[in-house]
Amino acid sequence: MQVALRIEVVLGFNKSMLSPYLLPQVLPGNPIERIMLPLETVRPLPGSLELKKVVMRLYREPVVPIIDDWGSCIGLLHREDCCEVLPRMLLSNENIIADSILRDPVQMNAPLSAMMRSPPPCVTTTTSIGHVVDLVLKKKYKMVIVVKHSNLNGTTHGSRAVGVFTAEQLHNLVAAVPEGLKQKHTVRRSLTMF
Repeated sequence: MQVALRIEVVLGFNKSMLSPYLLPQVLPGNPIERIMLPLETVRPLPGSLELKKVVMRLYREPVVPIIDDWGSCIGLLHREDCCEVLPRMLLSNENIIADSILRDPVQMNAPLSAMMRSPPPCVTTTTSIGHVVDLVLKKKYKMVIVVKHSNLNGTTHGSRAVGVFTAEQLHNLVAAVPEGLKQKHTVRRSLTMF
């Protein structure tokens, strides 16, 4: 399955002969808002929350969106980022951290905002599904934030996160490639090798 997904990336999602079989339930040109998960369903976490309060959540989920006090998505926290918090904090302020390491060697009191990746990868609600799939595959994003631009009095005011698209969603959309297509592609490939 991973090989077929890589072929999709190399050939370009819209040009691949495999795309009708890999994602039969979606059209690559449709906007991502048709299949995104609403932001509320992935339960974003406040950046001020301490790591010790969400350890089990990060054990179950590989990536979680982080929001500020106003509800804006400010980053993504990946499970593996929690292991990197000490080196990053040591670089920023050695004296304060040296004292806290003696008191709390695992830094479980660190805020999530100190560990997150910021800014998060974002696309608008009108971005095509094909483009978002390409981003997830090419850049190896585990999650992409979907934002909607807001207009006040006809002028663009800003954007707010309204949903997400995850690598796990992409994996669930992938259908098996029929045997006939696999054989046809293999024969064509072997003929072009001569």
